Amino acid sequence: MNKQAFYDWWREYRAIAFSSTKSYKIVTVVGLTLNLFMSVSILQAMITHNGQYSAIVLRAVVDGLWFFLITHFFIRSYLKIKITHSALSGAKVWRFLAFLIPVSVIHIAGAVGVGQFEYFAFTDVNSLKLFNDQGETEFDIQKLPFIALLIFNTYIVFLAWAIVYTFWHQQINRRKVQKEMHQAQIQQLTNQLNPHFLFNAFNSIRALIYEDKDKAADTVTQLSELFRTHLQAHLKAKSTLEDEWNVCSRYLAIEGIRLEERLQLGVTLDDELLGQQIPTLTLLTLIENAIKHGISPNSEPGKIMVSANKISDKKWHLSVGNTIDKPSQADGTNTGMKNVKQRLSLMFGKKYQWVQTKTDSFFEVKMELPLA
Repeated sequence: MNKQAFYDWWREYRAIAFSSTKSYKIVTVVGLTLNLFMSVSILQAMITHNGQYSAIVLRAVVDGLWFFLITHFFIRSYLKIKITHSALSGAKVWRFLAFLIPVSVIHIAGAVGVGQFEYFAFTDVNSLKLFNDQGETEFDIQKLPFIALLIFNTYIVFLAWAIVYTFWHQQINRRKVQKEMHQAQIQQLTNQLNPHFLFNAFNSIRALIYEDKDKAADTVTQLSELFRTHLQAHLKAKSTLEDEWNVCSRYLAIEGIRLEERLQLGVTLDDELLGQQIPTLTLLTLIENAIKHGISPNSEPGKIMVSANKISDKKWHLSVGNTIDKPSQADGTNTGMKNVKQRLSLMFGKKYQWVQTKTDSFFEVKMELPLA
């Protein structure tokens, strides 16, 4: 290994060794705590300690920390560099199994070395004995065979730890990849809505040019402000209800110039729910649909009602409804609705419900969503 290769390896090793996830830290702390209680019980059973309970506890703590250092800085780092981020092969498995042999020896050498300190002398291998119920010594533990047994047992423990860690790491990576795929799918579906939105906005301006040039100019100004918000919003796969309503407010302002008194609004948004997240452009798509099929076809005033309210500590409702006076002549492919439902499914899985109702005078989409 040349100097540059060593530096590259060292940077990679240092980055891995000194970084960890929150879940890994929690599992490690819990594991060390359980190991402490188990080690204290075992040492009490195998060592003539004559009341040296504090020394036994300290020895158990030292052994637990030593085990953590070996598994974290040796085994975990090896797994992350050589195995978990690449395809597994027989050669890699054999190299890892061979790697565990010196690691096990180092671990036992450190454990035996601790017993050489005067404070822990009573925990040395030579002091280990097994006792029967009457407190009589059944047999002494011979040093060399016992150390060999310890190395073998440690090897098995390290191997089991590596298998569990590898499986756990793969599960986390699989969930991470699935989440990234869902985000990418949501983003792709969100981007598909942009041409539809642009068409509606420019169509509104086109109609105004022939009716009122001043209103058309005002609409262009509103549209520029809307696009500033919209172009930032559609880059995200999900947005808060507050951000969604800000985009919709600008869109409704544009449509209000064209539709005038024909567009009436009834909006009730619970302040507690403004921070709840939904797929970006969900609300805008539903409002666009309400205007296209409910308000625009009619010469009489129509109303769009938007509401968000809390159902329980775990669920909330978001609904968009519009009045219907006469059937819409606009072509409808239900692409927008299908898109919204697909993105909701990707984001919430089976934790959401979609209820779509239609009568002779009213159409409503009501979504039951999980509270974050």
